[in-house]
Amino acid sequence: MSQINIQQDFDQIQCQFNHKSPILFFVLDISQDVKAKFFCQKCLTIQTLPNNAKSFDKAKEKILQQKQQQLEITKILIQKKVQLIEQLAIEIDSFKTFIMQQIDQSKQDIKLWRQQLEISYLEEKNINFELEMKSFHLNSEEYKLKEHIRIEQKLLNFNSSFNQKLSLKLKCFFDLEEFKKCQQLIDLSVDQSELQHLLLEQEEFKLNQTFVIQNFPNKWFLLGNFDYIQDSIKYHLLNWRTYHQNTVDIAKFYDDMDHNYEFLTYLFPNFYKSKYNQNSKRLTLQERNEIINNEQVTKQLVENFQMYLCYAGLQMQEDKINVQNEKQFKKFRNFTNMQGLQRVISSFSVLNQRKNALLLVKFIKEIDFFYSNKFIYYDRLQEEGNQDQDALSFELVKEYYVQSDIMDQKWVTSKILTHETLAV
Repeated sequence: MSQINIQQDFDQIQCQFNHKSPILFFVLDISQDVKAKFFCQKCLTIQTLPNNAKSFDKAKEKILQQKQQQLEITKILIQKKVQLIEQLAIEIDSFKTFIMQQIDQSKQDIKLWRQQLEISYLEEKNINFELEMKSFHLNSEEYKLKEHIRIEQKLLNFNSSFNQKLSLKLKCFFDLEEFKKCQQLIDLSVDQSELQHLLLEQEEFKLNQTFVIQNFPNKWFLLGNFDYIQDSIKYHLLNWRTYHQNTVDIAKFYDDMDHNYEFLTYLFPNFYKSKYNQNSKRLTLQERNEIINNEQVTKQLVENFQMYLCYAGLQMQEDKINVQNEKQFKKFRNFTNMQGLQRVISSFSVLNQRKNALLLVKFIKEIDFFYSNKFIYYDRLQEEGNQDQDALSFELVKEYYVQSDIMDQKWVTSKILTHETLAV
């Protein structure tokens, strides 16, 4: 990353009031073709920072990462073109002496061609902030593919002018046998097969993305596509680890979570249709298999779990759940949150997070929060090695893990509480 020095580009960005202070936050307005508003410290004395504002330092990190990816793509593509040009130069050097004058002129054009390509690489180092911010919603794979296509198109347009110039200059010996290889190399410089392949790959990517969204909507969300939840919850999901106890940030976090229960259906999918969110989709067995075998999704599930514990005034330390904020935990202990805990535990139990689910059940038992009435049915079962006298079997409690209309399907056994991929 050291070869990219763009701090001066960042320093040129001004806030909406043209203060001279450094930029601290920004907000993307998607309704205006992804326009950005920037906020400095002085701005915060004039207006309240929007809930969906994001740290500009983190944005700079992502821009630098994207720029590095873009330059790597550009370097590779230009190197390929340079290799082609070098091959062409070798072939031209082999021509007979009676056409050396034309060949020398052609070599000058080739030299200029290469120089212009190298200049093009230097130009790519400049940051187009609007272009970069329009790519914020893309993941790394989509971003690299988009940039690959853009740069390939740019180089093809650039090469076309040199292709025409060289072809005209060398037309006097097009029919010479030794020139045919040169002509083939010149033609390769504007060959669009690579671009067509990339465009096809992009189309396949979109089709695969559409397939995942339609067939595995919960997996799609857990892959980091948080469009379905409110901006305030989305902001907390990305920033909750930066909050400290007894601060304005944590107080707003508690309040926003108190007034929005729909997010639980997205953060913790399970085999139930939601009462609170008709737009969410319950798990299917196939999607459950997809989720438990995806490392990125698993990490997001654990992150969701730890954020939810924080909202409850709790935290997980090693293999134990402890109270972190007594006041918040006391406020959390109500009937509505009891239902939320049921969703969290039922979700984790069937998504290869049974260990964490049982940690939460153990804590609930210790504090006696609806344990005998509700959470005893989520405790360790006979099939899981529980030999206590009051241990229950999965058959007796399966209604707490799957909804009644699918409870009698063959795959609804204690195996859904394991890491096993089940036959659909």
